[in-house]
Amino acid sequence: MSDEELLIKYHEYKRKRMIIISIIVLFFILIAGLILYFHFNNTSSTELEEKPKEEVIVKDEEAPIIKLKIEELELTKGDDINYIDYVESVIDKVDGNLIDELKYEEIDTSIVGEQSIVYSVNDKSGNTSQAILKVIVKEKEEPENQENIPENNSTENRQTPPKVESNQKNNTTNTTPKEEPKQTQPVQEPSKNDNNSGKIVKYFLFSDGYTMMNVADACASELKKTNRTGMCSPIQDENGIYLGMKLETN
Repeated sequence: MSDEELLIKYHEYKRKRMIIISIIVLFFILIAGLILYFHFNNTSSTELEEKPKEEVIVKDEEAPIIKLKIEELELTKGDDINYIDYVESVIDKVDGNLIDELKYEEIDTSIVGEQSIVYSVNDKSGNTSQAILKVIVKEKEEPENQENIPENNSTENRQTPPKVESNQKNNTTNTTPKEEPKQTQPVQEPSKNDNNSGKIVKYFLFSDGYTMMNVADACASELKKTNRTGMCSPIQDENGIYLGMKLETN
């Protein structure tokens, strides 16, 4: 074989070897690239999956918030209480609405004075919150009874007056006892001790149309007309029932 043929074969061999080497190098480069790609891709995925887990594990250290509608409540002795009516909301940042978990200390409304309703709630993490509602229990107000007015008068005014029938007998008129309650003018009767002294005695009876609302004014007005000193006092029958008022001048 000539030198020329050997040289040609050498160049062909060298070319094939370079191609093979290039293919091998490219193959390793491709393999290395795939390895690096999957490595970094798996690392990023792992980090993204771990982050949410860290957020879930965060501990809840914030207590719920109890919000009341009012700060102070006034009640009458013996009143009933619906404790939840005075609570506006019970909210926890993590657990949400905890109104159904709310607890409270009941009070005794039969005791007059200042008391406190203590509301409390726990969330699932064990955080506790409290709110206090101040309660003032007052005595029941007794209704004003006009029949108690005579109690404020002197003992002299509480003397039991003569019965209406006896008053009618002392009148100079011929009116019978049954007709006396029907008259529209106040009954006038001279005092038993009236010996031309000018003493005036008049009766303002409920049977004549007077009421608890106007009998005192009518008696006072009549006393003013006499231009004398005197007094208006309530009158009762033997059973303690008020019949009206009596005007007596000095």
